[in-house]
Amino acid sequence: MTSLQRMITVVAVLFTLPAQALFSDPEIVIYRFAGVRDDGGINNVGVATVFVCTNYSGATENVRWVTRGPNGDLLTNAVTVMNHLTTVTASTHPTLAYFNNLNLNTGQVQQGTTAIAATSANVICTAMALDAANAKPDGVALRGVRFNPAPGSQE
Repeated sequence: MTSLQRMITVVAVLFTLPAQALFSDPEIVIYRFAGVRDDGGINNVGVATVFVCTNYSGATENVRWVTRGPNGDLLTNAVTVMNHLTTVTASTHPTLAYFNNLNLNTGQVQQGTTAIAATSANVICTAMALDAANAKPDGVALRGVRFNPAPGSQE
């Protein structure tokens, strides 16, 4: 094969690979959850809201949680780096039901909202408000509004 043929082959392969986002890409809002609640209790006690996110982008991504109170005041703004196919649990304060990778430490919040942003749309998240002292995840699922859906998905 000549050098020109090799170069054409490499370029053709590069154009057929799917685009991958990286943790250095700009963040986009992917979810907003309303009904965030925390009673301000200590770790593993009281009511907390838990967010569970998985990165399936094929690359390392930043994921950010921004929680606001009912009047819009900023309570927390936290970011973590997630590797491909890893799952991270972020909570308003630690619970027994889930291993807590990220403590948002919001303090007391009722009728709050959390926006989740990432450097890729290929991150999925769920949320629930639950009894932090119960090892069984028995709570109320919060419906997330999805922004910037993953390409080719119907969410």
